[in-house]
Amino acid sequence: MRVLPTGSLVVGKLPKGCELCQRGLKTVIFVTGMCPRRCFYCPLSRERRRDVFLVNEVKLKADNPKFVNSLISEIYRSASLGASLTGGDPLIRLERTLHVIQVIREFLGDEFHLHLYTTGKTLTVNVVKKLEKVGLDELRVHPDLNDLPKIAEALRGSAIEYGLEVPALPRSERMLTRLVAKAEKMGFKFVNINELEFSEENSVALLQRGYTMSGDYISAIGSKETAAKVLKRAEREGIGIDLHFCPVIVKDKYQTGLRLFRRGQVTAKPYERVTDFGTIIRLEVTNMREMLKGVPKALYKLRDGKVLTSIDMLPLIKGKEVYLVEELSSSDRLEISRERIHLAEET
Repeated sequence: MRVLPTGSLVVGKLPKGCELCQRGLKTVIFVTGMCPRRCFYCPLSRERRRDVFLVNEVKLKADNPKFVNSLISEIYRSASLGASLTGGDPLIRLERTLHVIQVIREFLGDEFHLHLYTTGKTLTVNVVKKLEKVGLDELRVHPDLNDLPKIAEALRGSAIEYGLEVPALPRSERMLTRLVAKAEKMGFKFVNINELEFSEENSVALLQRGYTMSGDYISAIGSKETAAKVLKRAEREGIGIDLHFCPVIVKDKYQTGLRLFRRGQVTAKPYERVTDFGTIIRLEVTNMREMLKGVPKALYKLRDGKVLTSIDMLPLIKGKEVYLVEELSSSDRLEISRERIHLAEET
């Protein structure tokens, strides 16, 4: 069993989709919040449990004439080498999902990696063939266990790399061990086991069932330990299927954090600096117009009577009201801090 720098545990090979995710190289395409299952541990917010479409948090409409341009532009801005289609269950909106995959294949080619999450409730041989035809690379199924034989039969012989993705409920070692054994016999290529996540939406349901939040306020106590026991046992018994335990922190610190860092590198203006955390910092100065003579236009921007400029310009600024502004590199450029800088010669 290998321990990756991200904290993930791996027995066998890490799925391609996971490999790119952990490097922040995946764009997240939220196809729809609609889902045929009602899992008590689902962390999805109420705002997302409806038919919405987002690309890296940017809300789009699939029937908008600018949809294709917006989708591809966001992928380029994030410097992604792949995308995950998620929800909800993207297969509830099958035609929309197929259209998205077709668009990406047309503009980004076959090397761009695509994986998709589904409950498998609507998965049939015909649906699998349609997904193969448009070029889906990888399918992750979070099944109702009663549906597992039907799902396995629909996927049998498929060219798509397919596996299971389930949460590690604390103290569920026996159930997960049996599931891994079944998955191997049924032809699944991998099983991803996710750390149980606490969210605002699911916290009451988790607490009611006896699960306890850990000190990081996002994961359940005992979830990681449960998954580790399952992986160690599978390794001892020589299970041939690839297994991966993914901690909750991977999503925020690596999948999203590194993607925002890359997006910042691509989208930052010449007068902006990208921090190690993927945020963007710059100065905002009032009454500075008279000081701009001779300053290259690339090093500043005028907005609402203020000057946005580089922090490297600070030594040249005297007697002005100056703020250090920090923003996310996301499309909405959400401001997360604004700090007044008090200069020695400030009047």
